[in-house]
Formats: sequence, structure tokens, C-alpha cells
Amino acid sequence: MGVGDPSLLLVVLVSSLAGTGAGFLAGLVPGLHMNNLAALLSAYAGSCIGLFGTLAMAFGSSDAAVAVSSFLSAALIAHILSESVSSTYVGIPSGDVISVLPAHRLAKSGLGRSAVRASADGALAGVLASTLVLFPACLLMGEPVGFYGLLRQGMAAIVMFFSCVLLVSEGAVPVGPSQRHSRVTRVLRGAMMFTASGLLGGIVLKSNYYSFEMPDLPWLQNGFVPKDSLLLPMFAGLFGIPSLILSLGSARLTDFKIRGDCVHLHTPRAKDCVLSLLGGAIVGWMPGMTSGAAATLCAPTMRETVHRGDIASSLRFIWLYSSMSASGAVFALGALFTILRARSGTMDAVEMFLGRTLDNSAWPASGPLMLALAMSMLLSALVAHTVVRLLNERFRGVRDFMGSKVVALASLAFVVSLSVALTGARGALVMLAAISLGLLPPLIGVRRIQLMGCLLIPIAATLIGSM
Repeated sequence: MGVGDPSLLLVVLVSSLAGTGAGFLAGLVPGLHMNNLAALLSAYAGSCIGLFGTLAMAFGSSDAAVAVSSFLSAALIAHILSESVSSTYVGIPSGDVISVLPAHRLAKSGLGRSAVRASADGALAGVLASTLVLFPACLLMGEPVGFYGLLRQGMAAIVMFFSCVLLVSEGAVPVGPSQRHSRVTRVLRGAMMFTASGLLGGIVLKSNYYSFEMPDLPWLQNGFVPKDSLLLPMFAGLFGIPSLILSLGSARLTDFKIRGDCVHLHTPRAKDCVLSLLGGAIVGWMPGMTSGAAATLCAPTMRETVHRGDIASSLRFIWLYSSMSASGAVFALGALFTILRARSGTMDAVEMFLGRTLDNSAWPASGPLMLALAMSMLLSALVAHTVVRLLNERFRGVRDFMGSKVVALASLAFVVSLSVALTGARGALVMLAAISLGLLPPLIGVRRIQLMGCLLIPIAATLIGSM
């Protein structure tokens, strides 16, 4: 059956709505990344194919792989939208932490609703803009222009340039109490975090962790877990879990003053929209890049930690970050179809489920299938944004619950348990090492984005070695 078949389109619609619900709920769980959900579905691929195959047959279709892919694509976007809630109200660090994210700072100032609104609006704008230019971008990067082929020849230099910009930008603007330190000191501290995370990432990506015997969970024997699954506990340890740990020493949100019912809005300018697409393209097409790194590269002087009273700058950073995350997800879909590169864990799962369908459909012949999945993302963005807006209007009770220590402890236990269940004893060791490293940046006044050395350094080493 073709993509234009009515029964298959109906299956895509139902799968997209189901993925929207699952991704939205997963995004409300602090520290639970979409890659965890994608890895879980990949681990039980047979059961997923059976379940979605039954759904497809109920509507007169037989393409379970497209149904699962629609589910994953929609879940990815819904997760980005709902994550604005948990990232704002959960994981707010204690007062002795030097580096504080803008959403947390706004929440402590009673402007959490403004942060959530800016994040949700930015994500929706990112999906809308990137969907409009997705097909032309794919024609530029893939056939017939083939611009990615030119970039690939100098990819090692590009990745090293990106890394240098991240390090130099650490000293571009003084940050809070660390203003007493010189720019050189701040850059050196950032380089230290960047290098240390790079060593950890190199060990995770380059080691054969099944080469030695050690006690493990019964269902993780005989190499059941793919090698790259150790990225899950590494990212949880570097970014998610440290925020939850640091938040346990902070006051409850109910102890902070709430600034009435007014919601400050960020009105994006044309420049913001261009930066959103540029940053999304970097995230979606380049290896090892994240939204935070893309925001730094596209606007080096715009910092995630600005003056406490600068509400407008904080909202702009939140809007751009979310917009780049969402547009990057859409462009990653394009990268999967045009250059056959999975730039995220979710796209890696989509590639696995599509399998021969993807391999046998050369670009641009596979364009209709790609656009069908892009429509799943767009539908998910519209539905999830509406739900977030409705929740945001009634957030007082939700805010108090999400900001409680009970939620932080429950989230901490859930993320640790899930990561260990998926990766076993080896994943637990990686997680402990990553947590030790992930706690340092906010305590010494370094941006967490420097921890992306865990991907950039191994990728640069691999690219240089292949030259």
C-alpha cells in the first residue's frame, strides 16, 4: 500500500495521536528523556510490531512499521512540548548553586508560567517553520544538490570549530557570582568540563563493555543491550539526575512569591525565526549537536544565565532553545531519509523499524513517507501545545505538586531504576561516573553545555581517524 492509501493514512493519524499522549506523559516525568522511551520500544521491537500490526489490520492496512514510526515521531515532539513543565518546576537547585537555568530562575521569581509559555510557543514555532522548509532543505542537503556531501568532507574541522566556539563562548559574558573570575579562568573551567566529559564519552562509545564478565540482571545476558544504550545512563547522569539531586536542598515553590496572574510573553522577531531554523538545521544534520550547543553557536553572546532581573533575555533564550529543539527533531527526520543518518535516539529507533522500507526507497522517492511522518510531528505539536496552554492557565496546583521534593525523589528513583533495568550493572557504573561529573558545572559556574564534550570529542576523534 502507498502512503496515500486512506487506510494507511488513518493508521498514521491514530498512531500519531497515541504517540502524542505517550510522549506528553513521558515529558512530564523529570529526567525521562525521549531516547529512553525509544530504547524501550527498540528492546521489545517484536511486541511493538505485533501491537501496531494489529492496529493497522483493524483499519485495513498491513504496514506496522509506518505506524510505529508515526508513534515515535509524534511522541518526540509531544515530549519536547510537555518537557517545558517539568524542566521549569522540577530540579530547581538550592541557593548555593552558582549557575541556574533561566526557567528555574523565573520559577523562583514567580514567573514559571511565563517560562512554560515561552517554551511551548517556541517549540510550536520551530515545528511549523521547519516543516515548511523541510522538503527544500532535503533537496539541498541530499539529491539533487548534495550539499551534505561537501560538508562531510570537512566534517572533522566543522566539529572541532563548533567545539572551540563552545569553549570560547564560556568567557564571553560574565555570569553572576563568577564575575570575579577572568574570562580566561572561565574558559579554562569550561575546557576542563569539556575534556572530562569527552573522556567519559570516549570510554562509553569506544569500549566493548561485554568483553569482561560481571554479575548482571538475568534479562541482560548474552549482549541483549545494544552497545550504544550506555548513552542513556551517561546522559541521565550528566544532565538529568544532577539537577534532581541539587533541587533536594532548595525551598519549595510555594515559599516563593507568585507575581499575580500576568504572563510575560516573548514576541519573536524575524531574526529569532532565522536563528531557530539555523540552529535546528545544526541539530538535525550535524553529528553530536544539541539545542543548547546550537543556541550558543548561533548567538554566542546570548547566555542561558543572564542578569537575574532580565526577564526578556531569559524568555528569549527559553523560546530559542525550545524552538531549536523542535525544529532539530524535524530536520533529523529529513536527515534520516536523505543521508540515512540517525541524529537522535528516536530517529535511530525509526530507522530500525522502517528497515528495508527506508533502504529500498532512495531519496527523493521516499519523500511522501517522510512528509507523512512530518505531518505526525505537526499534529502532535498542535495538540500538545493546546494541552500545555490549557494546563498553564490552571497551574497553581500543578506547580505546587511538580515543585515538591516528593516528585523530585520519585523521578530520581524512576530514572535510575529504568536506566539500570535497560543497561544493567555496566550502565549503573557509567551513571555513577556521569553523576559525579554532572554535579560540578552548576557548582563552579560553568554551563552544562560544556558536558557535550561527551559526544563532540569522540566524534571528532573518529572523523580525524577516518581521514
